[in-house]
Formats: sequence, C-alpha cells, structure tokens
Amino acid sequence: MKIMRHTHFHRLMILVILPILFNLLPARAQETLTSRMAQMQERYGIHFIYDASLQDALGSTRAKAAPAATLPLEEALRQTFDGTAVTWQLRGRNVVLKAAPTSPRVRRFTINGYVTDAVSGETLIGAGVLSGQTGAATNEFGFYSLTLPAGRHQLKAAYIGYDAASLELDLQRDTTINFALKGNSELDAARIVARKDAGLQSVYLGSLEVPLTQIQNMPALFGEADVIKSLQLLPGVQGGMEGFSGLYVRGGGPEENLILLDGVSVYNMDHMLGLFSIFQTDAVKNVTLYKGAFPARYGGRISSILDIRTNDGNMKETHGSFSVGVLNDRFHLEGPIVKDKLSYSLSARGLHTVIVEPFLRMFLKDEYYNYYFYDLNGKLTWRASDKDRFYLSVYHGADNLGVDYEEHTKAYQDGNTYYSDYDVDTKAKFNWGSIVGALRWNHVFNGKLFSNTTLFANDYHTLVGMDTWERNYINGETVDFSAKASYRSGIRDFGLRSDFDWTPTPGHLVKFGADYTRHDYLPETSLYVEDGEETNLTPMSAEHYFGNEASLYAEDNISLGRHVSVNPGLRLSWFNTQGRDYLSLQPRFSLKASLDNGVSLKAGYSRMAQYVHLLSSTVISLPFDLWVPITKDVPPVTADHYSFGVYYDGLPGWEFSLEGYMKNMYNLLEYKEGVVFILSSDKWENHVEVGRGQAYGLEFFIQKTSGKTTGWLSYTFSRSFRWFPDGTINLGQLFPYKYDRPHAFNLTLNHKFSEKVDVSLSWVFSSGHNMTVPERQTNVIAPESSDQIHMVDHIGGRNNYRLPPSHRLNLGVNLRHRTRRGNEAVWNFSVYNAYNAMNPNFVSVDKYRTWNETTGRSEDKVTATKFTFLPIIPAFSYTYNF
Repeated sequence: MKIMRHTHFHRLMILVILPILFNLLPARAQETLTSRMAQMQERYGIHFIYDASLQDALGSTRAKAAPAATLPLEEALRQTFDGTAVTWQLRGRNVVLKAAPTSPRVRRFTINGYVTDAVSGETLIGAGVLSGQTGAATNEFGFYSLTLPAGRHQLKAAYIGYDAASLELDLQRDTTINFALKGNSELDAARIVARKDAGLQSVYLGSLEVPLTQIQNMPALFGEADVIKSLQLLPGVQGGMEGFSGLYVRGGGPEENLILLDGVSVYNMDHMLGLFSIFQTDAVKNVTLYKGAFPARYGGRISSILDIRTNDGNMKETHGSFSVGVLNDRFHLEGPIVKDKLSYSLSARGLHTVIVEPFLRMFLKDEYYNYYFYDLNGKLTWRASDKDRFYLSVYHGADNLGVDYEEHTKAYQDGNTYYSDYDVDTKAKFNWGSIVGALRWNHVFNGKLFSNTTLFANDYHTLVGMDTWERNYINGETVDFSAKASYRSGIRDFGLRSDFDWTPTPGHLVKFGADYTRHDYLPETSLYVEDGEETNLTPMSAEHYFGNEASLYAEDNISLGRHVSVNPGLRLSWFNTQGRDYLSLQPRFSLKASLDNGVSLKAGYSRMAQYVHLLSSTVISLPFDLWVPITKDVPPVTADHYSFGVYYDGLPGWEFSLEGYMKNMYNLLEYKEGVVFILSSDKWENHVEVGRGQAYGLEFFIQKTSGKTTGWLSYTFSRSFRWFPDGTINLGQLFPYKYDRPHAFNLTLNHKFSEKVDVSLSWVFSSGHNMTVPERQTNVIAPESSDQIHMVDHIGGRNNYRLPPSHRLNLGVNLRHRTRRGNEAVWNFSVYNAYNAMNPNFVSVDKYRTWNETTGRSEDKVTATKFTFLPIIPAFSYTYNF
C-alpha cells in the first residue's frame, strides 16, 4: 500500500500549494488607490485634497503597478491616476483630485496579421507583438490578434534571433498588419512576448521550445544532428538503451508519447533500430515538448506531447543545401513557385547504400546484402488571400533490408544413383516505414477569430517477404520446389480536425475545437505459398480491429492583471471498438503567478487518456513491434498529473527553473512472466496484466540563452514504479519500472568564437535501467515423478537488477567559410563518446555449475556480462548552402 500513501500525500501537497501561490503575490497586486496615495504621501511629502464623494471610488479602484521610487513626482502621479476615473492637479505640495468627466465608451479595434522572416517569408511561431504592456504571441501558423483602444499606438514585433520591428499608427478601425523581421546573429533580441504556448513565459509547466540552432549544433552520433537525441538532454527526458533514440518522459514508456508531425500523429520515429530518428533538421521549423500540465487541445497519450512543425518554404527566392556525412547524405531545396503566393519545400535523406544499391546488385550476383533507410519531406504553401492559406505536407520514410543468396553444388555418383545437391535461390526483403499526409486550411473570420482545419492520413506498415526456389537432380530427373512467405502488420489513420483561436478581449485567448479519427489496426497477416498452393497462416485471433475516436476541447488563457495567468481547460474524448464505447472527461488547469524581480510560480493538473498499446519485447525499436487498440476487455490507460515549479529570469540572458511532478497511472499493461511478442499478437489480451503505476521527481534546469556561449545544465531526480495489486505480477508487490533511473545529469555548451568557428559539447550521466535476472538456481522435484529433479531459476522480484551508470562526452566543431559565389560551406567534425566509456547497452545472463573444493559439492552460479555497442566514434560531414 506504499503507492497509495504516496498518492494521498502528493495530492494533499498540491492542494496546499495552490492557495499559497495566490497568497504569495505581491501586496501591490491587491492595492487600491487609497493605499497607493498613502505611500506617495510618505515618499514625496505631499497631501491629497479631494471631495468626500470620491472616497468610495478611491477605495474600490485597484491601483496599477507601483511606479519606480526614483521617478519624479509628476511622472509618478501620471502613472498612478491616468486612465482611472480620477483627474489630478499639482498645486505646490498639494495634489487636488477630482472626478473625471464622463466620457463616451472607449472604442476598441483589433489588429491582426502574420509575423514572417523578411528574407524567406517563413512564418515565425511564438513571435511577440506589443503595444505598451498589452501584447500577443503568434500561434503555430505565425498569426496574431491584438485588441487595443482607439488612438495612437507604437507597435513592436520581436522574435529571438531577429531585429525588432516598430511602427506607429492611429488606430480607428480593425486593421491587418503583417511584420517581416530581419535575422541577426544575436539570440536575445526578443524578451517581449505575451501568452507564449511554451517556455518560461508560458502558463504551462514542463513546456519547452527547443531552438533549432541548438539541435543543429549539438554533437551527435555519426555527426548527424538529431531532434530526439537533443530532447534526451532535457530534464525529465531520457533515452532507452544507451545511444538510441527512444523517449521516456517522466516515468512513462515510449508508446506513451504523442509524436505530431505538422499536427498528424506518427507511430514510428526511428531508423536503424533506433540509432536515428526520422526527423530531418533541414525540414524542421519548430520543436515544442510538453511534459506535464498539458493544453486541452492535446490528447491521446499520457506522458508527453512532442509537436514538430516543418518549413513552409521560401516565398522570396530559391535556396537549398546538400550534405555528405559518414553514413548519410542530405538534400534540401525550397523556393517560390509564384513569388509571395505559392512556395515549396523539399528535403531528402538516406544512407549511402540507397545510392549504391543498383551497383551492389550488379556486381554481387550470387550473394547480396543491403540495408538502407530514407526520409522524404515535401510541402506546398499557398497564400490565397489575406484571410485564407492552404498547406499540403507529405512525409514518407522507410527502412529496407534485402538479402539475395544463390548456391550451386556439383553433382556426384553413388552406385546406380545420380545425385546433385540442390541449387537454391533465396530472396528476402524487410520493409517498414510510414506515409503521413495533411491538407490544412487557415481562415481568418475576423481580427478576433482564426481557424485551422486539417484533413489527414497516416499509414505505418511492416512488410516481410521471402521467396525460395530450389532444384534437385535425382537420377537425371529434375525436381523443382518453390515457396513464398509473407507477413504484414500496420496501422492506418484517417481523420479531420478543426481548431479555433478566439480573442474576445485582450485578457482572454480561447482555443476550442473538435477532431475525429478512424483507426484501422492490422496486427498481422501471414501467407505461405508452396508450389502454387496458398495457405493462410494468420492466427484466427489476430483480429482486424477498427477504432473510432473523437474529441471536443476548450481552454481559455486568462490574464488576471499583470501578475496572474490561468488556463482552465476541458477535453471530452470518445473511443469505440468491438461494440463498446469509452468516454473520458479530462480536466486541465494551469496557473502562473509572477512575483517581483523575475520570479514566477506555476502549478498545474492534467488528466490524460490513451487508447492504444505497443506490444514490444525488446529494449530497442524493432519493425516487429505491434500497435494494438484497447478492446472491450482491456480499458484505456489514464493518468493524473500534478506539477508545480519555481522560475527565475531576472538575470538577463539566463533562465532558472525547479519543477516537481507526481503522476498516477491506471490500467497500465505489463507482460506476464516469459511472454514474448515478436511477429505475433495472437491472444495478446491473455498474456498481459492490468495494474497501476506512479512516477514522481524533481527537475533542476539552468539555461544561458544569449551571448557567444549558450547551453544548459540540468539535474533530474525521478522514480517510477509499477504495482499489480491482484498479485499476478511480482506477488502484488511494488517494483521499479524497467526505465526507472533515479539520477540524470546533462550539460550542453555551444561557443561561437567567430563567424567562422563554433564548438559544442555535451556530457551526460544517468543511472542504469533495470532488468530481471535470476539470482540463483534451485532444485525442484517434479510433481509428476518423485525421481525427476529440475533446476529452476530463482528470481527475487521483477526488475531486480540495475545496470551500471552510463556517462559519455560528445564533442563537435563547425568550420564555416564563404565560397567565391558568396555561399556558405560548413565542415563539421565530431566525436561521440570521446573518452570511450564502455557503457552497457545489453547484459547477457549466463548460468553455470562449479565445484566447491571446501564443501565438496557442486554449486550453481549466475553471472552477468555487459555488451557495449557504441564506443568512441569520430565523424565528419560537409554541408554546402546555396
């Protein structure tokens, strides 16, 4: 019952913290004009004179933010009373207050538009647009909406890495203003943003926007910049096996992360068994990760949301790049089809063996082996008008393994029989990958209402084919034999989604919408053909599942003055499968309280639900891992997230945060002892148990965001447990999750020496993950016969052995120069695992018997041997930008 005591304790802690956040707000946030006047009398030695009829108005009107103590008296009076129902007049040391004359209601108008890169026309996500203290941030399509009173205003737009743009206008009607910002070499150009969706300024806890420049400059395996491996360096995020691309977020599994590519769910994000991810950095524009306090617009997984947006394409002129590395080649091209109206973006990547495959087949006629993977990203962007934009994005990527083997033996004579060993020709092919497509329509109804409608499809598949031909010679006669075998599994999604951004007043940003997805799950089909006769080997229980999923959501980002922001939200989801309906009501709530001097506090709660499971029996990503839906007997996984945090950004160019979380998980699946799912989900419901889990932790994060040296330092303490109270697993006792790693330390640094040279490093340390190993062997007498004795492994508990800690240092350097044509060329040199740490990727357990000379008896022992797949690996690449 230990897990239950932890649950009640942490719930009580959150309930206590929430009201404290309100009480910790500065007293000035609740001040009235009366109390502010008392402060000013003491500070400036003045007296206020006013009629008794103003007493109620002065006592009920909330004061603005306190003016600085060094301000002149008249400026302090102006900041205090301007815009209120009171006018003032300074007469010597007396201040005369009068009721302001009644004026007609202030008219307000809305400014809206897009913020883009001035050179490429690419929209900028999260850019700030401000007028004084009132501001807005662009959404994931670069659109903003800002409502202001009529009159003259100074507008300012800014974004990290760009020069700010300003303009003056006399606002007398709803107006569309688009900003085009020019890039610069500084990272701290934009400290003004309002209502960002992620980061320190956001109301959401555990939300991070990872700069693409950080990802591209990070030293990586084989010199290939990788989105997923960069995320593994963040607090609360870990990889699976050392050096591979899995995501394990705050005690969850890899199937518990919702991976979105341009808003479409992706089921497979790995190549080469997890050494690389499918995301090309050339094609990516923005990466946002949510680890807790999830916005209501996201759902379907219980641990994290990873939202990746791709480039729209250059609207001004054609640009591109190509890169050659140790293993991979990359190519990117983008430009206008119709300038400022229609653009394209194309990106391709693959192993060298994609190119040389035809030559391998040509020269290796008798024995041919080849493996390769590739990624293709394409996007069309059409700006049909100021109110309508259309996007068509497509991704296709796959892994291929091919084997072609021929063998011929000589004939021989044995008496009157003439033999020949068979001629054989065997061809085998493995193919697994995804096709993802989305057609999106952005429409601006008016300055306050923006919509995005998406029609999407996703196809993830695994194909295995084998073709064998055999010829035998017996006594001069020819006997032919042929056989074919095939295996297929996959999942297909088709759906429609509509999202709306509505800004009814400057203090509210309402997001609401709905979506529907049709899931088609094909766990596996197998076919065997021998000499033309077909045999279906698909298990009868490998049912072709269908699922219908729909949801409604609404959330409101509310600004309660300058110091408090809240985001209440609600998501209602429905899932139908095998004739059964599941409904899930998921409340979401986030709170941010800004104190003085750059300190802010946040707290949040989220309930999440998940309707799919991943059947996997290995610690690496295999093409035979199977996605299956919940069934009428297996309920959806749900989780309650509680989180809180303290943040500080009062030091220019630095950000500090300390976040804590606790997550209770229900209806988790765990395999029964000895169960393995490879190429088969036959009766999978009978081989799993349903239980509970709990994860909690603290995450400390320091980030330097500007200057020649940037990077971050993080430490995470976390625990993750599983519990099956019915006693079916681990005798009902609490046990650590396979990837429960208590300690993780990450350091990343990037330093720019000049426009030509920059260097980077990353150092990581983490506790080892857990595995189940036998501790000794025991003699057991078989019940069917008293004279039969068997040796049986004795296991003290599930996940009873923790692997040694892992640590490594990665180094990288970029050398840049300009060619005669003015284009940039970059040489990248990197070293993965620079000091050759022999980190354990896998542990083999061996059992053997020895003779003990002291006791005169034999003893059975168990030893564990670790294997390291990734020692020190130097790499280089060459990139040419044009």
